[in-house]
Formats: sequence, structure tokens, C-alpha cells
Amino acid sequence: MRISFLCSSLEPGRDGVGDYTRRLAGEFIRQGHLCVAVALNDAHVHEIVSETQQVQGISVSVLRLPEKMPWRLRKLETSKWLAKFNPDLFSLQFVPFGFHPKGLCFGLGKWLETLNSTAYWHIMFHELWLGLDKKCPVKHRIWGGLQRFIILDMVRRLRPQMVHTQADLYRETLSHHKIASAILPLFSNIPQSSGDGWSKLLEPLVTKALRKPEARTNFYLAGVFGAVAPEWSAEKTVDSLLPLTQRFQKKLVLVFFGKNNLSAETFNKLINQLQDRAIVIVAGARNDFEISIILQALDIGLATTPLQLIQKSGSVAAMLEHGLSVLVTRDDWHLRGTKNPFENKCPRLLTPKQMATLQTLPIRESLKPAANGVKQTADQMLSSMKSSLRSSPLAKSGKVINSFGR
Repeated sequence: MRISFLCSSLEPGRDGVGDYTRRLAGEFIRQGHLCVAVALNDAHVHEIVSETQQVQGISVSVLRLPEKMPWRLRKLETSKWLAKFNPDLFSLQFVPFGFHPKGLCFGLGKWLETLNSTAYWHIMFHELWLGLDKKCPVKHRIWGGLQRFIILDMVRRLRPQMVHTQADLYRETLSHHKIASAILPLFSNIPQSSGDGWSKLLEPLVTKALRKPEARTNFYLAGVFGAVAPEWSAEKTVDSLLPLTQRFQKKLVLVFFGKNNLSAETFNKLINQLQDRAIVIVAGARNDFEISIILQALDIGLATTPLQLIQKSGSVAAMLEHGLSVLVTRDDWHLRGTKNPFENKCPRLLTPKQMATLQTLPIRESLKPAANGVKQTADQMLSSMKSSLRSSPLAKSGKVINSFGR
């Protein structure tokens, strides 16, 4: 099958959806399919870039179009570049704010509709519109209404054969607007690597904080990966962990790593607030290899995302794929217009109430690299393609069906 992935940006390490798109395209290529990727609104380039990007030893051909470029010219460049590839399927990896600073990408559906008249469409909704939370302000409901109009118009125009999303609350929202969708679980953008994250990266930071070295067995390491939501409470998290860590005579260490949004002043305040209750260390921004070995050095992961939105957290996906249980202390976001409670389908996602019932401290499970989720996601997407396209006129001609064997 020939698949053209479309997203907003493909700057490595700077765009979560772009990293997701690249890894998914790389996995399809690894399985024998032909794939390219196009960044339609890339803020990280100032001119048209046609290049090859690497992902785990796989080369992916990409076209990157700058956000300052007129959409009329972007269409010409995209059509010209894709004409040589002639895709069977477009896979749109969609997030509203990726295509416009306020998520108001009016006309996007009409623009996409004219790209190709024969290829099928797949849409992966990484996000929908604002105003879905029961407690959201009126401003967000109005703003979200405009975004909803844009999205529904895009679906109407593209008539996608497949629609996926990674969150149950988004699937339920789409169903209210008569859009059938299926869950395609989010995979980690951090491939598993081998290394000693404790000795190489974390032990020096803990020793510096304590001003003396201590054995790894004295500590219980709880990690926060990436950006920290302002609503997240470190103190509430520590309150949930301390009873067990104290029972087993462990010193609690909060490890902040990856690109976070907290200032040095904020961390100093956090250190003073927690004082003798927990040790706070900041490992900072790291490459994928270092992030992976840090994840493998931790005992538990900490989510700063609310429980109902946990399925769309790339940080949580990385923690779970690296064998960690994850403590979720926030439950302050609830989908408007539904009474259905969120069903936690993952036994390694723990709430404070569940944490309080445990008799032993959760520890990381040892997982083989084969547990990587991108393969399972690609397989599931491929299975959906087969079932969705078999009954189409183009599929009956053999063009698409035969391509599954490539």
C-alpha cells in the first residue's frame, strides 16, 4: 500500500504529533509498505524542505512546508511532490492548533479535498475542539463551536473510509455528531534502549541534592516526564506516595525530566515546600536514549494529566511501554453532556484511592523491546484498512487489496 501521511509539523523532537507520524510511517515501511510524510504547516522551517528523516534505522521521505507560505502555493508544491508518489491512501494526523495558532483552520477541508480525487482518506483525531469539559468557560464553548464547524465540514468533504482517535471521550463526542470512529491506542515516541540510567544520570543528581552518596536501594524514584500541567499538585502526589514509602523505609525522590515548562524559581519553591518529605531533582531535556534509560531507572511514573484525558498523553504512553505503573492524581476534567464514568482499562494506572489500598510499593516491570507499541498500532490500523476498503470499487479492482501484500 502507498500511504501519504499528512500532519502539521515534522521537526524531530519538537512536535509530538510529528514524531508520532514519523514513527508510524517508519513502521509501515518496515513492514513493506511505501510511505511518505508531508508537514503542511511547519513553523520550524522558513522555506520548502524536501528531505529524508531517520527513525530507528528507517528512512522516511518528507516534505515540509513553512507556515508563512500562502496556502495556494502549498497546494501546488504538495500536489507536485505527491504526483510522483501517487498514494492509495491519505492519513491525516489532525490537531486543530497545529494548522492555526487558535485552531481556526477555516477552509482546510476544502483545501485537502482538492489534493487527490482517487486516494482514500483516513483521519486520526489526536484532539478535537475546545469546550468539551463540563467546567469550561463560555469563551471556550464559543471558540470550540467554531473549531467543531471546521472539523465537521472537513469530515463531510473528505468522506474518510476510516476515522480513529486514541481517547474514548473523543470517540463518544464524534458519535454524537454521527461520525463512527474506532480507538487506535497511542504509542510511545521513545523507543526502548539499554543502559544504566541510575548510575549515569540520576545518582549524581541525588548525591548532589543530599550532599552525600547513598545506595539506590534507599530510594523510591517517581518520575514526571515532559511538560507539567499547572493544575497538577506535587504535594497531593507526595501525600499519596508517602505512606507506602515510609512503611518500607524508602526516601521519596521526584525526578523531573524531559522538556518541562517550569522555571528554576518554580523548582526552588517546590524544593522548599516539600523539604524533608521528598527529594526533588531536575534531569532536564534529554535525547531519546537518555529518556529511555531514565524511565527504566524509575520505580513509578507520575501523570500530570487528568484521568479522562490520560489516553492522549504521550508521556504516560512512554511510561507504560517502559513497564512503569503510573499514579494519576487528577480527576478534574469531565466530558460535558455525558453521565458515563471513565472506565480505567489499564491495571497499571493508579488513582490515590487505589494507591492507598496497596500492600507493596509498585515497581517497574522488566519488558523486552518487542513490547514497543508502534507495531501493534500499525497492525491495528492495517487491519482497519483491510476491513474498510475491501468493499470499495477500487479495492474490488485489486489495486488496494493486492497492495496489502507488499
